[in-house]
Amino acid sequence: MVVTRNHKTHAAKQPLKKSQRNYEQQKYWNDRYAAKLIGETIDDDVDDDGDHTDEWYFSYSDISDVLQSHLKKHHRHSPVLDIGCGLSKIFNELLKDHFLGPFVGIDYAPVVIKQCKKANRNDNIHYLILNMLQKRKPDLSFNSFGLIIDKGTTDGILNNEANLLGISTMYEHASSFLSSNGIFLIITIKTVDDTEWFEGCLIPSLIRGSQNQQTKFIIHFHECATYTDGTENGPNIFVIVKHDCKSYSLRSSTNQSKQDISQIVTVKCY
Repeated sequence: MVVTRNHKTHAAKQPLKKSQRNYEQQKYWNDRYAAKLIGETIDDDVDDDGDHTDEWYFSYSDISDVLQSHLKKHHRHSPVLDIGCGLSKIFNELLKDHFLGPFVGIDYAPVVIKQCKKANRNDNIHYLILNMLQKRKPDLSFNSFGLIIDKGTTDGILNNEANLLGISTMYEHASSFLSSNGIFLIITIKTVDDTEWFEGCLIPSLIRGSQNQQTKFIIHFHECATYTDGTENGPNIFVIVKHDCKSYSLRSSTNQSKQDISQIVTVKCY
């Protein structure tokens, strides 16, 4: 794995407090959105921090400058997948920025998908109940999405660190759905220095999911981006670009040597 760093001074980030909400549980999200539907909040929100958002971390306007530097014309003409979409409005923002779609939002909470379908008025936006943590491949086309978005989903699932195995399955599926030259966008409090997650989970999962022996990944890590209003530092942005060569063969082993990894993955830090 090749790592390059564009040296830049960042304010020291304080460790984030682990939420006492059960963000990693499907039941939590079903209960949360069912309560929202009738104008209530759920009783197990023990953190008094006013967390009732539907747009996790950043809106598209907050990340567009970072994303623009990696976008090519074909990304705006390719299908877009939002993993753990919730009630996010990011598809509407992408449409305004000339993305053509189609757009597919998936979530494992049936209540939220029902609400999304009810509110949706655009035939080019689709919502599906899918659990990306399950080993069985979801019913989506391989190598088809030019942009895949994980906006806070990683952190919700890893609210319980025991879920590393489940999140690795999600990354593996995402890698298989990502088209050649496609972008996998992960917005998370995680960093490249979290080696258990980054080197032990994310990178091996991307490689396993790619299926093409000739696939290479360039991971652009943008540390501690800022909201457009400038009021506070936000989470980090990973822009993962997948490059496939023409030769196709299933990977014979999931255990890549350090030398193999250095040939497959390049990490650039900003």
